[in-house]
Amino acid sequence: MWRLGFFVWRAWIYAKYGVPAALTLWLIYLAQGWSPLFWIVAVVLGCVGLGLVLGITEFRNREFGDIGRERIR
Repeated sequence: MWRLGFFVWRAWIYAKYGVPAALTLWLIYLAQGWSPLFWIVAVVLGCVGLGLVLGITEFRNREFGDIGRERIR
């Protein structure tokens, strides 16, 4: 149950921050095309997204151990 709850929470976090980021990029693209502003915002949001993924992955590994590798105690 805990794994299912963690999966739902993780999906919610990705959607909570990913959808507004994608909409922001889409609006900038519609307004200005492939402008320098678009690429700057894309890089910044990409770095924030990468940090989010790395943080949640580290948290998952702390809670459940490395997926696909058995831990010997």
